[in-house]
Amino acid sequence: MPVLALNLHAGFECRHSGACCTAGWPIPVEGDIADAIRERDVLPGTALETVGRLPEGAVAILAPLPGGACPAFDGPGGNLCSIQRTLGHGRLPAACRHFPRVALLEPDAVRVTLSHFCPTAASMLFAGGSEPLAAVADAVGISDRPEHDGFDARRTIPPFLRPGVAMDPGSCRLWERCLLDLFGRSAGTPETMLAAAAVTAEAIRGWTARGETLENRTARETDRAASQDGCGVCWTMTFAGASRLFLLTANAVPPGLAKPLLPAGGAEADSAGVMPGWAAFSRPLGRYLAARAFAGWAAYLGQGIRTQVAALAAALAVVRVEAAREAARAARPLDDRMLHAAIRASDLLLHHHADMSTLVKSLAGVEKGPERAFREAVGLEVPG
Repeated sequence: MPVLALNLHAGFECRHSGACCTAGWPIPVEGDIADAIRERDVLPGTALETVGRLPEGAVAILAPLPGGACPAFDGPGGNLCSIQRTLGHGRLPAACRHFPRVALLEPDAVRVTLSHFCPTAASMLFAGGSEPLAAVADAVGISDRPEHDGFDARRTIPPFLRPGVAMDPGSCRLWERCLLDLFGRSAGTPETMLAAAAVTAEAIRGWTARGETLENRTARETDRAASQDGCGVCWTMTFAGASRLFLLTANAVPPGLAKPLLPAGGAEADSAGVMPGWAAFSRPLGRYLAARAFAGWAAYLGQGIRTQVAALAAALAVVRVEAAREAARAARPLDDRMLHAAIRASDLLLHHHADMSTLVKSLAGVEKGPERAFREAVGLEVPG
């Protein structure tokens, strides 16, 4: 089965920032890995905790030390892992082997995106040439892995178009290609890109079985989106709308994990430090949205194509709020470094702390009501 990734992620390689190793995460350890750690005396015996409720498939956890570092993390030795150094990459716990890869296993291919909580992955949004965004096979650093663990959709029906109506594989691939095209444009604002996706989704969603096939309808509407510059209007997202979606996402964080709060002075920082230069960041923000759309689990967890767009709107809203947090903290306008930090914080919430199933359920209401109600639900407004 082919392994597909976005071309912007091709060439990913760990650069030993230590971010994942010092994030304060308890790391599940599988039985054979725990045995190898003990046999080779890689860590002190107390490092492997076996009491309490353990995650499925784990016989122990590596509990973080005070300050958040994994007990296997060797900062003075170059931000390396003592388990990897002694036992090799294949004997790392599964969570460490896969990070920052996020996989969706589908009948035609394994699709892999990256969590941009990883500083190296986040930097890739700002780098690269001007080639169009595309899903590519055999991407170095992504496809050259022997295993991919993630959401397994190989034995389920395709994502829903709307409640009770499933899409077909051909239409799913056309919709995927359309999103990459829309988010790969650098003109306008990320909200305009998202609005174009919402308009196209609505046009596809209106299909009925009385006329053309769904695949033909999808091809026609995605071709129309590709030929247009945006969606004909300049849609915006207010900070109040972004804050509402941010809090909705924060509320999807399960008990036991800290829920992020809105930043103090966020609205003022957004107005003075974020929005004046927001359009200048359309390229990395569009690429971020593409990375959130590609291999996105929301397609299978939700009940329609509107929900997919709503999940992307929530992702953009979280970045917007985190950008305001950075601008407020620095007391100056947003720059690349601050946006990089905001994107990392966003994927920490979206990929690692929030429960995607819970978030998608909270967005389910977008599948009801007219198009205007859908736009309002995802925080998009048409000026005037």
